[in-house]
Amino acid sequence: MDYGEVLSKAWKITWKFKVLWIFGILAGCGASRGVNFNFNSSFRTNGNGFPNSMPNLPPAMMDQLYRFGRLFENPTFIWQFVAIVISIVCIIVLVEIFLGTIGRIGLIKGTAEADAGAEKLTFGGLWKESTPYFWRVFWLSFLIGTPFVVLFLVILFAAFTVVILSTGLISSAALQSGSNSGVPSLLILLSIAGVICMLCCVISILAIILGFISTQAERAIVLEDKSILDGFRRGWEVLTKNLGPILIIWLITAAIGFVAAIVIALPLLVVLVPLGIAFVANMNNLNFSFTPWLVAFICIICVYTPIAWFANGIVMTYLQSVWTLTYIRITKPKQEEQAPIISPTNA
Repeated sequence: MDYGEVLSKAWKITWKFKVLWIFGILAGCGASRGVNFNFNSSFRTNGNGFPNSMPNLPPAMMDQLYRFGRLFENPTFIWQFVAIVISIVCIIVLVEIFLGTIGRIGLIKGTAEADAGAEKLTFGGLWKESTPYFWRVFWLSFLIGTPFVVLFLVILFAAFTVVILSTGLISSAALQSGSNSGVPSLLILLSIAGVICMLCCVISILAIILGFISTQAERAIVLEDKSILDGFRRGWEVLTKNLGPILIIWLITAAIGFVAAIVIALPLLVVLVPLGIAFVANMNNLNFSFTPWLVAFICIICVYTPIAWFANGIVMTYLQSVWTLTYIRITKPKQEEQAPIISPTNA
C-alpha cells in the first residue's frame, strides 16, 4: 500500500469536501475530550462554610449559595438532585453516542464516495445514507465496548476493596504485635497490586486489538453492507491479513492526533495558565474579588470551546478519511491483467 498516497488523498478529500467537517464535529462527540482545571486550597472557612479567600462575593450570591447548601440537609432533596443529575448525564451520553455514531458513518460514506470520484457531497444526502447503518454500528460498538467497561469497573472495585482491607489488616497487625509485623501483609498487598496491574495491561492490549477490529468492522458494515456478526468477522479477517499496514497507519494517526491535540489545547493553556498563576498570587489580597476571575474564566472557555470543536472536527475528518482509504486500499482486489486471446487461426 502506498502510505503517502493515502495520507495525501485523505487531506485532499478533507479540504475539498468541507461538508465532512460537520460529520467530523459530530464524530468528535463520541470521543469527547476535556481539560479540568482544579484550584484547590486549604484556607479556613467562615461560619457559613464558604472559604475566607472569597470575601468579596456579592451578598446576594452568598445568600443564594448558603440557601442552596442548606437544601442538602434534606434527604429527599438529595435523592431528587442525584436523580436529576443522573438523568441529565444519561441524556447527554445518549445524544453523544447518537451523534458520534452518525458522524463516523457519514465520514466513511463521504470518504468512499469522494474516493470513487464524486464531485459534490451534501449534508442531507450523507445523513440519509448514514441512518440505515446506525443500529448495526451502534450495537457493534456496544457489544465490543461494554464487556471491557464492566470488567474494568470490577477490577477497579476489587483493587479498591483489597487496598482498604489490606490497610486495615496491616494497621491492626502493627498495633498488636509491633511495627514490623505488617511486612508480610504489605508484601501480599504489593503482590495483589502487581497482579491487578498485569490484568489492566492485558485488558488494555485486548481493548486496542478489538479497537482495530471495530475500526475495520465499521467500514465493512458501511461499505460492504455487512451484518453485525459478518462485519466483525470481516474486520478480523482484514486485520489478520493486513496487520503490518494497519499498525503503521495506527502509529501515524496516533502521532497526528497527539500533535493536533496539543496544538488545539495550546492557545487555551497559554491564556489560562497565566490567569491561574495571577489568580493564586492575588487570593490573599484583602481587596481580592473572586467574581471578575470567574467571569473571565467562563468567557474564555465559552469563546474557545466552539473553536476547539471546529478544529477537532477537521482533525477527526482527516483521521477517519485515512482509515477509510486504508480499508479500501487493502481490501480492493487487484485487477488481473487480461491475457491476450489467441484465436485458432493464429495458432
